[in-house]
Amino acid sequence: MSRYLCIQTGARRAYAVPRLLAEAGRLDRFHTDLAGNVGWGRILSRVPGPGGLASRLRGRRVPDRVLPHTTTHDGAALRHLVKDIFGRRDPETRFRRQIDFARDFGHSLLRHGFGDATHLYSMLNEGGGLFEEAKARGIRVVSEVYILLSTERILTEEQGRFPDWEPSPLDYASLREELLPDDPYPGNIDLCLCPSEAVREDLIAHWGVLPERTALVPYGMDPRWLELETRPEPGRILFVGTADLRKGIHYLAFASELLRSRGFRGEFRIAGNVSETVRHHPDCRHLTFLGRIPRDRIHEEFQRADLFVLPSLAEGSAEVTYEALAAGVPQIVTRAAGSVARDGIDGLLVPERDPQALADAIERSVGDRTWREAASVASRERARECTWERYGERLLTALQQLAHNPQSAFK
Repeated sequence: MSRYLCIQTGARRAYAVPRLLAEAGRLDRFHTDLAGNVGWGRILSRVPGPGGLASRLRGRRVPDRVLPHTTTHDGAALRHLVKDIFGRRDPETRFRRQIDFARDFGHSLLRHGFGDATHLYSMLNEGGGLFEEAKARGIRVVSEVYILLSTERILTEEQGRFPDWEPSPLDYASLREELLPDDPYPGNIDLCLCPSEAVREDLIAHWGVLPERTALVPYGMDPRWLELETRPEPGRILFVGTADLRKGIHYLAFASELLRSRGFRGEFRIAGNVSETVRHHPDCRHLTFLGRIPRDRIHEEFQRADLFVLPSLAEGSAEVTYEALAAGVPQIVTRAAGSVARDGIDGLLVPERDPQALADAIERSVGDRTWREAASVASRERARECTWERYGERLLTALQQLAHNPQSAFK
């Protein structure tokens, strides 16, 4: 039976992958940074500290089933944390620190070895220093590519086009060439797990990954969203996420201006962090910024939303699109948003960077109440295929096939 060494910093999706591997009897070791119920993280989670560290750590609890397999790399994590709290915080310095942490974390991983693992599972390029050594030992490497690898390039282009929306971008390509001149990723991966077709197509088109080295495994959502009772208000448009260029907030602003010129009187509600530059940008005058809403209250916005909109330029498969499906809120999204919504059935797909198409889709959806109600019912039916239990089934199926079948287990 395959045995996995799983590498993940942070509590991505509440440690879903190591938990699923443990439940399937396939987890050999789980390596992570600080966690609130293991090692130094357990102590720090009880002590008030800078930046809300204790609160964040309390939200990082390794599942009981995974704990016996867990190693936390507290030294590397604490060194990085101290530098991040007390050091310079400009984007370039923080980027360099992140690369330093990745190296430090990788060296710590190497010291612990591979145990009895036959496979290595990594979130993106985390623990990349292990990949070549793993392959030299005959261990196959799986990487979950949870966001478009071309995100930095896409964002740099967009910041160049709209410099009054976000600060001048870093030259990430030059920095990576300087700091990681011989980085083989993703060419050294045996199987790239992709949460959406957008991620898969980006790997093949721009990163030289062979189609047979990819598998499509969409994410899931908490089934409690299916129980949400909704009271949609016609014309109430909801955007959830950081209001920035990557998520296409400027295109929603442009679309809102077009719609106002046509006499549209709906409301555009933006739930998420927002910079002062974006909040006060003249093109955003028709947007209502709510700020960041806690996870335990965001359902209140979905209850009253008529439509969910995410005109993103680069995602993996945005969690909020699954929540919109389960809440029965039809969505208007770009392909880059990574939604599993079906065009014309549970929502509408619009091209990236096209405010005209976005405005037309919103106008059509709000105006056609029969279609809107049918799309709401179809959304919830679709969402039932997207629970975390179904995600686990698809993930294990993909790992069993391990690159022999690039097709999705999700039709």
